[in-house]
Amino acid sequence: MSTEIIIDTAYNGYVFVGWAAGRFQTDHGEMMPYANMFVLSPVSSYESEDYQASGMKAEKKKCLSPEVWNGLEPGDRVKLFFDDKKRVVMAALDQ
Repeated sequence: MSTEIIIDTAYNGYVFVGWAAGRFQTDHGEMMPYANMFVLSPVSSYESEDYQASGMKAEKKKCLSPEVWNGLEPGDRVKLFFDDKKRVVMAALDQ
């Protein structure tokens, strides 16, 4: 099933585009769960002699659990809330 997503580049926040969850093996051989969400956001408007950017950037955000993206659909505008380890603990629709 394919769905078209139109991203408004004037939107100055995160756009949810997908997720991945599973388990990985640590160096010590134990299996650890992971949950990641993928978002688009505007690049920084900062410019200097050595740096310019334009458009959107794709980001992978570590999440506390897969429940973070429950109810979200690719293309949704979202507000993200982070813990002290920079993991997403909650995502809310930004309408």
